[in-house]
Amino acid sequence: MDLTTSDQIEIDVRDDAAAMTRLFALPGAARMDALASMRGISAFDEEPMKLLKQIHEQGDGFRVNVEDARYPAALQRLIQADAWGQLRRELARAWEYQRSVLPGIRHPDRVEVVLTLGNPDEPIFMERTLGYYGMGATPGRIWLVAWPTDYNVTRIGACGVHELAHNLRTPNVETQFNLAEWVVQEGLAEVFTTEVCGADSTGAWYAGVTGAALDETFEKVTGAFGTGSSIADWTGYVLGDDVAGRMGRRPMGIPHMGGYAVGRRIVERYLEKAGLKAAQAIVRPTAEILAGAGIASG
Repeated sequence: MDLTTSDQIEIDVRDDAAAMTRLFALPGAARMDALASMRGISAFDEEPMKLLKQIHEQGDGFRVNVEDARYPAALQRLIQADAWGQLRRELARAWEYQRSVLPGIRHPDRVEVVLTLGNPDEPIFMERTLGYYGMGATPGRIWLVAWPTDYNVTRIGACGVHELAHNLRTPNVETQFNLAEWVVQEGLAEVFTTEVCGADSTGAWYAGVTGAALDETFEKVTGAFGTGSSIADWTGYVLGDDVAGRMGRRPMGIPHMGGYAVGRRIVERYLEKAGLKAAQAIVRPTAEILAGAGIASG
């Protein structure tokens, strides 16, 4: 992956729908190798294979070796919802918006986007995270997982837009990654998504974190800025106690995705004061954003 400041970006949404359909027709024992081949991973490539197995044996990906009639039916629902087309359209629209608002931003020259089917039997994933999410912290890569529901099946493209915001911010800020930067990144990504896809396109993960609950969470999370030294130390503050507990990390008394709600409040306060859009603020230093939101340090 190379970085560039050109007005072009190649967004490669891997349309795995047909290959996934064929995969579910295979015997269970043959599916992991087929899935690895889809992802361009050799069975002899130890670390990528280990990660792929972790996603589909302990993580939120579908269970590769399990015969489950729900899997091909869910895949067909994603196909009918044009999930991969959603990603292509919304990501292209997001990039056009970004470059029109802030031309010359540094960005990956190519972003590979992968969508995989989720695990319907993981309660935190289904009930708290609403059956979908993405990861886009590494420039040039976006990975998403979804089990289609009435809510998320129209918002998969918007989820990709959230992850693109991470892909765009990381090459443009020198801030060392820490809790404050993580929280600010999530807030920027959420507001950026609403700018591109509309007010109702995101936010349900933390919709219940309002009023006194948000005030309390805000104090806890911002009070922890400057502490910890790793993702393990910060996960509970950003993703909340349910996810932290599932990952074997210490709960912090934070509601589900509470750090996202805090980040959004910080970013919205900063944007209002500065008179900016998230697409403009995506390159601004964390310290500036915190100060503009009335937070002394981070």
